[in-house]
Amino acid sequence: MTSRLTGLVVSVVFVILGLGALDRFLASVESAELRRSAQRSYLAGSSLLAQGKAAQAVDRLEDAHAAERENREYELTLITALMTTGKTAAADTLMNELLDREPNDGQSNLIAARLKAKEGNIAEAESYYHRAIYGEWPGGPDGHRSAVRMELIELLKKRGQKQELLAELISLDAEASPDPRIQKRLAQLFLSADSPSRAADIYQAMLKKDPKDIAASEGLGLAKLEEGEYPAAHTAFLAAFLRDPGNASIRSHLQELNTVVDLDPTLRKLTSREKYSRSMRILEMARAGLDQCVASHPSGGSGEAGRLLTAAAATVASKAPAHATNELAEGVLGIAEAVWRAQDQTCGTPAGDESALTLIMKKVAS
Repeated sequence: MTSRLTGLVVSVVFVILGLGALDRFLASVESAELRRSAQRSYLAGSSLLAQGKAAQAVDRLEDAHAAERENREYELTLITALMTTGKTAAADTLMNELLDREPNDGQSNLIAARLKAKEGNIAEAESYYHRAIYGEWPGGPDGHRSAVRMELIELLKKRGQKQELLAELISLDAEASPDPRIQKRLAQLFLSADSPSRAADIYQAMLKKDPKDIAASEGLGLAKLEEGEYPAAHTAFLAAFLRDPGNASIRSHLQELNTVVDLDPTLRKLTSREKYSRSMRILEMARAGLDQCVASHPSGGSGEAGRLLTAAAATVASKAPAHATNELAEGVLGIAEAVWRAQDQTCGTPAGDESALTLIMKKVAS
């Protein structure tokens, strides 16, 4: 009796163990199928997103996220799709959940920065960009740090935040690759940040390595032109021109240099009359620029801009004094600077503006 009971117990135990194993096996199969289904949805959604079909991508990516809620790759791609379709509130919710789990993840902070920039919250975007720069990345941050900082730099440049732009450029300069393409882009950005001396340093270093680098010679000419070092600018432009006489850009810069030299009222050894004459020409150019600006922005013609236009027109139309003095010339330049600033405030200065007037006014205002 005892042996039969023992055998029955053993049989029951084996049945229970077998059923448990079967249950685990079925659960494993179901889990594997769920993962495969999530992956199929993710791949389909990613493909649609890459094709520019973000609205269609969202549904498939939501399916993938619902199946694997803590899969970071699925979540980040869904956030990007939501952001692309303008569903920033939903993207924010997911982003906050993700950052609560992984606050130091570099990729997550980079997507958060893009989301905040999309929402127009630039201060928060900058903060997330910095977290991404110094965050945790697979294989270490070195391969990502410069790329993320460059993305932030392009955002600051687009928004005209020159002080913040310069700070980021100095940091990038300390860690940037010696690759000539990267160095040239860095030098161009220093020019955009009104730091021609730093740009000149980079171009000069490049020319030491390769004196035949035409683009570096032209860039050095631009940097020296912005610094007001006209002989050095001419030397650099001429070196570029002699290597590529048909280059329209170089020819244009040489012509711009000649115009600036002919206009600059701060050059030494100018007579008071010549300085006055140049100042009047500069005022006329500034007045014409503001007049054109106001024509395209009618609301800007009232108030200070309108008053300055009236004052500039009256000054330009006035009879030249019998005895032009340095003080009279400085007075005209003061009006010209105010008119030029009014145009910048009303219409903005085009990115990369290298016009003779802008170069002169920057030098006069410094």
